[in-house]
Amino acid sequence: MRLSDHLFVVGGAEVGWAESDGLDSQVYLLDTGEGFAVVDSGAGRSVERMLAEVQASGLRPSGIRWLLLTHGHADHAGGGAAWRRALPQVEILASAEVAGWLSEGNEEATSVDRARAAGIYPADYRLRPFETTPLTNAEVALGGLTLSVLPTPGHAAGHVAFSVAVDGAMTLFSGDALFPGGRILLQDTWDCDLAAALRSVERLAAIKPERLLGGHLPPVLAGASTHVAIAVARIGRLLPPPLLS
Repeated sequence: MRLSDHLFVVGGAEVGWAESDGLDSQVYLLDTGEGFAVVDSGAGRSVERMLAEVQASGLRPSGIRWLLLTHGHADHAGGGAAWRRALPQVEILASAEVAGWLSEGNEEATSVDRARAAGIYPADYRLRPFETTPLTNAEVALGGLTLSVLPTPGHAAGHVAFSVAVDGAMTLFSGDALFPGGRILLQDTWDCDLAAALRSVERLAAIKPERLLGGHLPPVLAGASTHVAIAVARIGRLLPPPLLS
């Protein structure tokens, strides 16, 4: 589904937003002018459906050159191995911490084991290891665009968000660090940290995004500052932002 001239959503669990599989986060595609970048992979059970959505949007799946991962949870990164099988040329990038875990298929560090035990993933779901390039700089050049890499721990260790001016609008791929309505997501996992999550929200607010493309809920394509302001106002009163349930 086309969001703007250079932005598409090609997968997710939200009905009406290129729904691919119930385990998937939102999966976005960015046209860099010199190839396509996908943001987050989904859980790995629906890559062929996502590639069909790319085709249906009038784009060539063979033009996908990069896969950016916001964090290591399986709904966002578990599909990396499947993307690599479908498109061997794709370079997969994540924060240095997360890249190590994904390259090892480390289910404890990425909390896949906890999520599976909680019934979020089926009993036979496994995190398959795949080669992942660590993001070591504050910016990453992809084709004709340069994206800012924003450290945003709190929901998960090693979480990063990405910001870039697209179609004249500052666009934020926030993963699970911030959602429409100013929401955040806290879970009982080893690396979830409320204080870090609040500092991450403040870091994202500082870039003044016009578009907010979160890992869940429909994307905000204009006026994202009003959503960010809800979270910041709550933090200013020493309260957590509203929680995504």
